[in-house]
Amino acid sequence: MSKRLYIALTVLACVALLPLLTGFAKGKQAFSGTVYLGMDTPLTGPQAVVGQGDRETVTALVNYWNSRGGIKGRRVVVDVLDNASNPSQGVQNVQRFIGDSKYVGILGSGNAAAAVATAPLATQGQIPFIALSPPSTLVQPARPFVYVALPTSRLYAYNMAQYLRRQGIRRIALMGDNGGFGRDGVGQVQALARAYGFTITESVIFAPTTTSFTAELTRIKNSDAQALWLWTVTPAAATIVKEFRQLQLSQRLVLTGGNLAPQFLQGTCPDVNGALVNGYLGNVWRSLPTSNPNRVHGQLVERLVKHPISVFNVDASTALYAFKAAMERGGFSRSAINTALETKIRGLPTPGGRLYFSRTNHSGIQMPSMWAGRIASCKPTPLFGTAFTKK
Repeated sequence: MSKRLYIALTVLACVALLPLLTGFAKGKQAFSGTVYLGMDTPLTGPQAVVGQGDRETVTALVNYWNSRGGIKGRRVVVDVLDNASNPSQGVQNVQRFIGDSKYVGILGSGNAAAAVATAPLATQGQIPFIALSPPSTLVQPARPFVYVALPTSRLYAYNMAQYLRRQGIRRIALMGDNGGFGRDGVGQVQALARAYGFTITESVIFAPTTTSFTAELTRIKNSDAQALWLWTVTPAAATIVKEFRQLQLSQRLVLTGGNLAPQFLQGTCPDVNGALVNGYLGNVWRSLPTSNPNRVHGQLVERLVKHPISVFNVDASTALYAFKAAMERGGFSRSAINTALETKIRGLPTPGGRLYFSRTNHSGIQMPSMWAGRIASCKPTPLFGTAFTKK
């Protein structure tokens, strides 16, 4: 080989390697820092399905963002602690995050009781806290540093109340677990009953560990109630659905968005078919018009988690979108994120719908992002709501 040819080949080899070397260098220097969030969640215990759904979403979405440069050049890390569906453990987890200055925000528990127990700590510690559970008491009235990016129990109640009234249903039996979500949901329906012309025929509060509801369901079957409205995301929900069908109740079964998880729908199929249900947009993104900006975000989350999207996937991703937007528009300190949440999140498209926060409103989802409908072929079918109601 001539010296000239050798030099030419060497030059060509270097040119070919240059993009690889440059890419390696960029990869090593892609992030200008790391931003840390903490997440308190029930990975074990009665509400493990909630926490596991939240965690898989956070992991998938953070990996996706980091593969594309993170948030304004910063790598995102979410450290997850299990509260075992126990509020006391949740308090310890949140105190740990508050006490470590590297954490700039907290994803609060999908266990409602744990979220209610830990939210005041976030206010005291002045750290942004976005709960992954819907008790209305978290944000009504607005509490400093505490937010809910999913529908509150109050919003679920009012949305479904509108649909039930349209269906001619006026007499309602209520069942709810004795945790934060169940009690709040039952209470919200009781509060709106007079305004909507509803008569509450019975209100049953039960322990999530209850294994049979035959007595309660038989009493409701023999009543003049037109519907049974169930408020629980515990395993008791599956038992109630199955016994409801076994006892052949003539009433309509009414569920909430908390039941929109593949595990629940598949586990109760076909008994769950015909039940009324409501939620927000992420669970039914396929039914949204292509022009709806929330559709693409719901589609992304489903692609990332690699299975039909659950309400817990929607909850966690919507909260993360809020944190990401607040960092991009405000900065990376606790106070900057909080200020951005209160002043710079207006109509933000997310997997769940559009978020609107303000200094006096810390509940981001509003009625236009809600829908109601029924379960058909063991899947949710939206029939009522701004995005779906036929003109």
